[in-house]
Amino acid sequence: MAAIEDLRPFLKKGVPEHDIPSLEPLILEDLITENISGLKVRVTNVSAYGCSDFIVKYVNVNWDNRSMELNIDIPKLKINAHYIVNGKVLMVPIKGNGDIEANITDCSSQAFLQMDKYEVNGERHVRFSRVDLKVKVGGGLIRLENLFNADNNLLSFINDVVNKNLEMFLKELMPIVEKGLSRKFMEVGNNIIQPFTCSQLFPF
Repeated sequence: MAAIEDLRPFLKKGVPEHDIPSLEPLILEDLITENISGLKVRVTNVSAYGCSDFIVKYVNVNWDNRSMELNIDIPKLKINAHYIVNGKVLMVPIKGNGDIEANITDCSSQAFLQMDKYEVNGERHVRFSRVDLKVKVGGGLIRLENLFNADNNLLSFINDVVNKNLEMFLKELMPIVEKGLSRKFMEVGNNIIQPFTCSQLFPF
């Protein structure tokens, strides 16, 4: 945990020369492009505010099987993005192409990371070869723009349905979100740890 806290100031501002993005805000150009069970979702141009306030709850590194378990909480997240969606959510047909704003509270995540070892100039390094991320959201408010070709009555209805049934809505979408986040976090995570040796990352 100490190593993660040492990295926090660099993560907040970002290190462009090492392709490490700023966490405040965290900007992701292409986060999700998935088609699961007939639901097509694409989320791009993401700006997420609040990521730098992450709280590390648990870290466990197992060198025998080269894995890491990591639990992180984020108290509040504000997310602005562009979305394209076509399919059914909560059994309601939904189609749109526009902006989305989400204010999320009590976000918790559990990550399992598989690592591979390699050497550079005789020093041991690691890279992530697999990331499996599970996310839970305590509450929040979501607003979608330009649903159903900007039909205001349907737009208001769908946003109302989504927010009154937010837990169920997120449960249906979460496999898509988790898949996209896992892929993106593996990319970002490898950029973060690439300059450091194993002994620098895990001083124990």
